[in-house]
Amino acid sequence: MGAKNEAGEKLIFVDSNIWCYYFDKRLPEHQSVREPIRQILMSSQEIVCNTIVVMEIAHYLVRHFREQDARSKIEHFIHLSNMRILDFDAKAMSESLGILLNYNYTHGLGGRDSTIIASLNLHKIKTLMTHDDVFKRLSDETHCNIIDPVERNP
Repeated sequence: MGAKNEAGEKLIFVDSNIWCYYFDKRLPEHQSVREPIRQILMSSQEIVCNTIVVMEIAHYLVRHFREQDARSKIEHFIHLSNMRILDFDAKAMSESLGILLNYNYTHGLGGRDSTIIASLNLHKIKTLMTHDDVFKRLSDETHCNIIDPVERNP
């Protein structure tokens, strides 16, 4: 499902909206993302998120589930065997700010989304699973393969 980076690693960055749909069975998008995420989880493919995205997912879970359920889902998520969580450091912030300034005015890119593109660039990740249209509009500029399991399975 994901393309290999320059080091030959098969990496896929999975956006927060996909994880929220996956963890929340009440959402209509849950059915569309359940199987693609399960396939990735059972594969040798490495899942990538940055710390900003992890916090967004945790915030969603805390807002929508009882404390015990939210805590369990968060622990499960951050300890997935094929999960790599990228630190958001000063270098990533600088890259994100440049991307935000380049694409906010022309494409409506937001701050969190700029951190995702910065992570893709800095770690040479070629595949992003998301249901966010801004990434589709920027796919030519980012040279990234966008996978939208919700659009494929309306």
